[in-house]
Amino acid sequence: MKKNLLLSLYILLFSVAAMANPLDSLKQQLQITTNDTVKASIYTQMAGYYLNPANITNAYTKRINPENAINYTMLAMHLYYKQNDTTGMVNSYSNLSKAYRTQRKFAQAKWFILQANTLSRRQKSIPGIVNTLTDLAAIKMDIKDYNLAKKDLKEAHRLAWRNNLIEQDSLVKTSYTRLYTYIQVPPSENVFQGLDESIKKEELAYAARQQKLALMAKLAKKQQGKKKVLALNKRAEPIKTAKPVIYWETPSNTTTAPDSLKTASI
Repeated sequence: MKKNLLLSLYILLFSVAAMANPLDSLKQQLQITTNDTVKASIYTQMAGYYLNPANITNAYTKRINPENAINYTMLAMHLYYKQNDTTGMVNSYSNLSKAYRTQRKFAQAKWFILQANTLSRRQKSIPGIVNTLTDLAAIKMDIKDYNLAKKDLKEAHRLAWRNNLIEQDSLVKTSYTRLYTYIQVPPSENVFQGLDESIKKEELAYAARQQKLALMAKLAKKQQGKKKVLALNKRAEPIKTAKPVIYWETPSNTTTAPDSLKTASI
């Protein structure tokens, strides 16, 4: 009875400790699993813990947390690469970018987020493209490349608006607010004035161009089909040949040829 009570108490204390510090729980899970997919997920969650600003409590954690995030992300990335998990690779590249940005190592941060953006484009993952463009714009704002940041945000906003990604579009507009603060747009002006209308006009123009190209392709295909039919008909026509005419020479020892040897046609 006492043993059961002590065991229950131990489990309760362990659960409370795990709730207080999820990192300990993740480490415990890591010790008992042998599955690479599960391990990669745990490493990614541990990296996320260290990247969370709420877990930076003093100068020491501010310095060491990004390093821990990088280490655990590299472990996760190795497993994702082994499994050919592109989504996992995108998340890992994004986490590395965030860690280096926290350390104010902007060249490394920019390189890793560009890798994440490239993989997202290969996947044709619109949310991934929007998120990575937003992160890329944030880094460019850090290094004061405001015009390039604005270009990235405009593309991100267009994709989010076109695909009805409300959550991502909200993050893009928050980044726009930060950008306009940096370039000192007066608060009285509407930051997004005309932005959506401009994108709508661009979308309509793009749709019109696509429709025109589709029509031209259809006409060209139809014209090519007609040419093929004419060519086939021409090949199918019978070849007309003239009937050969045979001329017989008159023997030298006669003045006239016999009737049977006169000119005949076949």
